[in-house]
Amino acid sequence: MTLKHLTIGDIETIKKLMLDIFSGEPWNDVWTDAQLHRYVSELTGAENSLSFGLYQEGVPVGLALGRVKSWCTGTEYWVDEFGVLPGRQRRGLGSAFLRAIEAELLAQGVSQLVLLTGRTVPAYHFYRSNGFEEQAETVFFVKSIAAAPRQKEAP
Repeated sequence: MTLKHLTIGDIETIKKLMLDIFSGEPWNDVWTDAQLHRYVSELTGAENSLSFGLYQEGVPVGLALGRVKSWCTGTEYWVDEFGVLPGRQRRGLGSAFLRAIEAELLAQGVSQLVLLTGRTVPAYHFYRSNGFEEQAETVFFVKSIAAAPRQKEAP
């Protein structure tokens, strides 16, 4: 297992991993190539971007895409995407990947890992078993601002 820093120069590798990891159950993500390209560019091209790839025998098998943020309690690493190829899951690889990332972050002075996931997906239990604690006092809000389809007016 090798941990590698990923950058915008690795965009095609990242896009392939994203599709391979998140297109199936339970995520069922559907991306156009243009959407995915923009998304990965935004995550890996920002000044505070910090992304990692997990490699086995030179083959990319996992990714962690995120950013470093300064906060009043210290420096945080916000994970936007984390995953291991489905065929390599449930073998301890994801946990080992997290430990390697944590070691790298500690060396950089980062004090917290922060991420969001759903309560009803297997990732929830994975993160709990890897020492993440659910924050009861924090609320995740969403507000849709997309315009509703316009109704045709009666003549």
